[in-house]
Amino acid sequence: MDQAATRRIREAVDSARKAAHRAKLDHCDVDDVDEVIEAVDAELAKPTPNKNILTRYLNSLARSLFVFPGARSAAGEIDGALRAAGLPATWEQ
Repeated sequence: MDQAATRRIREAVDSARKAAHRAKLDHCDVDDVDEVIEAVDAELAKPTPNKNILTRYLNSLARSLFVFPGARSAAGEIDGALRAAGLPATWEQ
C-alpha cells in the first residue's frame, strides 16, 4: 500500500473518530468505534499493514457509522479511502 493510500485512510479514520464523537451515539457505541480506530491505527503503524485486517476493520467502521445521519459522510470517506487503496468496500452489502 502506498503512502498516499495510507494517508487517505488515516484522514478518513480521523473523520470517523470526530463524527462518532459528535453524532448522537451511545457511549458504548463511541467506545466500540474508538476500539476499531485504535486497531486500524495499530495496523497502519506496522511496516507492512495487513490489507485483510484493514479491510475488515474499515468496512465494519463504515457500516457502523452509516446508520447515524451525522456520521454518513465519514462512512463515505472510508469508502473512498478503501477504493483508493485498492481494497474492497463491502460495507453496504
